[in-house]
Amino acid sequence: MADRLLKRRIERFVSSDRHVTSARIAKAFGEDPEGAVTCAENLVVAPGLSREVAEALISLGAEGRILWSPISRTAYHLDGLFLDLPVSYVQRPCDQPTWLPAAFNAPPVHRRVMEAVRLMGAVGLYPGVPDPDLGARLFEAHSHLECRMCGLCCTLSTPITLEPQDVERLSAHLGIGIRETVEVYAHRVEVGGYEAWAMKKTLPCGFLDEAEGLCKIHGARPMICRTFPHLSPLTLGGDPPGGWCPAAEDRRRGGRGRRGAPPNLPP
Repeated sequence: MADRLLKRRIERFVSSDRHVTSARIAKAFGEDPEGAVTCAENLVVAPGLSREVAEALISLGAEGRILWSPISRTAYHLDGLFLDLPVSYVQRPCDQPTWLPAAFNAPPVHRRVMEAVRLMGAVGLYPGVPDPDLGARLFEAHSHLECRMCGLCCTLSTPITLEPQDVERLSAHLGIGIRETVEVYAHRVEVGGYEAWAMKKTLPCGFLDEAEGLCKIHGARPMICRTFPHLSPLTLGGDPPGGWCPAAEDRRRGGRGRRGAPPNLPP
């Protein structure tokens, strides 16, 4: 039987944030590179967990105290986990080990995420990644970058893609419903031949405070904003990285990007 104290600690941890990957749970409560939770044959939902943490997570799910919803692999990349596995966004048996990236949520948050999934009908931007090691290389290359809070990425990024967890987080931050958030702030776009959802207002982003150069929704900003510049190919050279990110430019020149310290900016 899963340890009751461990279960309570994990439940509090998940409830303290909105969308928690198993990578974060493993780092906080017990890692095992070979450990995993599956929900169908060869379908990995929660990689990297110790046996005790996996048992606790399974038990919490069975009791309905923690639920999971599909999320893009980018959420795991932000937590430093890169799996060289095919990715599925559908819960189904697979012939070979396949990864279904998932976010773990408290039940009220989960209901809102699933409403967004139903309205948007998609999770993640790219269903396939031709180079599965790209994310790890970008993460390593930029592991020491320090954001200078210049706001340039908020004025140059287009589209600013959205996934269901982004919509749920923005909806909660603005205090409006999921459907209203999608209708007012999101629209369908095509990126590299794939359909995706994105912010309606970009160049600059509609949530940029242009006078201060700061994000008005920083704590609820989309996943793509959270990855920049650490997981963005644009900052590795070739697509004016100096214009996109001065911190990345400083890093390539052998220095460390200087961090600005604007007041009242949430982490």
